[in-house]
Amino acid sequence: MEKESGQPLYLRIADRMEAMIDSGSLRAGDRIPSVRHSSLQHQVSIPTVMQAYTLLESRRLIEARPKSGFYVRPRLSSSLREPVVSKRRPAVASLSGFASAISMIQDITDPKLVPLGAAIPGAGLLPEKKLAQLTASVMRRSTAASLQYDPAPGCLALRKELSRLSLDWGCGLDASDFLITVGASEALHLALLAVTKPGDTVLVESPTYYGTLNLLALLKLKVIAVPSSSGEGLDMNAVKNVLAAHPVAAMLVIPNFSNPMGSLMPEANRRELLGLAEKHNIPIIEDDIYGDLPHEGPRPHCLKSLDRGDRVILCGSYSKTLAPGFRIGYIAAGKHQARVMELKNAFNLGGASLPALTVAEFLRTGGYERHLRKLRDTLRHQVCKMREAVAAVFPEGTRLSNPSGGFVLWLELPGNTDIMAVFHEARAAGISFSPGPLFSPNGGFKNCLRLSCGSPWSPKMESALGTLAGIIARQAPPTPKR
Repeated sequence: MEKESGQPLYLRIADRMEAMIDSGSLRAGDRIPSVRHSSLQHQVSIPTVMQAYTLLESRRLIEARPKSGFYVRPRLSSSLREPVVSKRRPAVASLSGFASAISMIQDITDPKLVPLGAAIPGAGLLPEKKLAQLTASVMRRSTAASLQYDPAPGCLALRKELSRLSLDWGCGLDASDFLITVGASEALHLALLAVTKPGDTVLVESPTYYGTLNLLALLKLKVIAVPSSSGEGLDMNAVKNVLAAHPVAAMLVIPNFSNPMGSLMPEANRRELLGLAEKHNIPIIEDDIYGDLPHEGPRPHCLKSLDRGDRVILCGSYSKTLAPGFRIGYIAAGKHQARVMELKNAFNLGGASLPALTVAEFLRTGGYERHLRKLRDTLRHQVCKMREAVAAVFPEGTRLSNPSGGFVLWLELPGNTDIMAVFHEARAAGISFSPGPLFSPNGGFKNCLRLSCGSPWSPKMESALGTLAGIIARQAPPTPKR
């Protein structure tokens, strides 16, 4: 670096980096050059660069991530408040008028739409080449097995890998504890059929995933939606009050990075939930589909890991992390396993052998852990980018979740914004998203929406958010002047 005005080198490096952040050359979530690279670039010592980066950290402009490097901190989004938790007293709903999400699900395959709706990882984030190679290899080595039925409980090789991975979940399950399913959707379907009958009431989070509500409606089950926050998930006082006042046949929860709030349930709340299930003799169906996707730190344990009374039915899949189209899921139903086996055989006599064998080989060879490290870092980056973009262009008063895992964001728009009017105008403009009423059994959350951060961040994505913000601004009622 050129010597100028006697200013210390570390300070000049820090000031230059701050100017790049202020100008937008470096943006929230971007990785800044490594210490070694900056040392070579500026022709200064490594301690000098470290001093500059320490100063930038003290200015709250960058942050260090273990084994990953230094990144630009979010600035705009950190000032946004999180969505308000519903104050309504939970009531039993029949779901008879629940709106179908079929048209929106079909938008997933429409290349003309910017994909802000469906919670699926973009193709560029998945190990496509490796899976293609493994599929071909499995087909060559096990041609006959690849073409046969895979009757319940399903592929033994895959169940053995699930048993090994369950140690990371805090569970230590055996291969015999698992049954392979057609995605997590079938796992939840089997779990509900095993522990409920038509007319029963199931406790869920509010807001909750619209696919779950669709399934409950199909099974002619009633639902009672308990308020959930983006910070801690289920309101445990509300759960306690509901169970004291209503007969509940089952509880269906997503403790790890819930959809759509992205909340991570604290351990104390998990223990309380299990205690309530024991007290009222209620099974818990745990949807752990996002458990492998923390933004940093170790994978959180499953609720199942704390289960001492065999009350938790664990469901999951590899649709959010590996291959949505393979439809590989699993269920560990405990004392309900025999009933789940009967139901599975009645549905489809088993699953697809080739995808199951391929996923098993991917898990066995260690490729999954390497893939997850990269995927988690990428998704954290994309969530950060999306949050900053929302904070920059959406109307004042927008509230935004701040998930510590997964890749969906929940937004609460100001005032009485008509989100369905926004949805139709946005779709006509080539943008898809998930409107709030789909996440409510009775059409609530009329000024809310869910955004997916699963597709790689791009100028097209950023432009679409700007267009969406403009549509919202036109639809939102004016904010009263103070």
